Amino acid sequence: MARRPHGLVYGALAVSLAVNLIGAGYLGYASWQPKPPRTVESTIGFVSGRYAGPIGESIRARLEAERAALGTALEEMKAARRATRQAMAAEPFDRARLDALFEEARAKAVTFQRLIHGAIADAAEKASPADRARLDRSGED
Repeated sequence: MARRPHGLVYGALAVSLAVNLIGAGYLGYASWQPKPPRTVESTIGFVSGRYAGPIGESIRARLEAERAALGTALEEMKAARRATRQAMAAEPFDRARLDALFEEARAKAVTFQRLIHGAIADAAEKASPADRARLDRSGED
């Protein structure tokens, strides 16, 4: 006659199942959290944080100096993107209006990017050759 597994085996299986469910729940919860909205502060932190040392500090200083213009550009870009989503949901659907709004959204994104790229270019221009040499290894694309 076959012997039944002991309570110890059932207990170990229950603990293993509980640990796996807790781990899966944590991973699911962590991955489904909504991203925080983009703000001027998070943009400055993200952009300057991608560059090490004095270059990152220089980028931060320039973006802080242009905080008002960066904020305006960010809000205009967000508004243009909202308008495109509203146009996509509108009835009747108007392709020409949507195309025009996409063009406007691209123009607003270019203005926003121009401020950021200008800060990066100025920081790189003022940096020492040694600091610029480290740029290629300072982060992922």
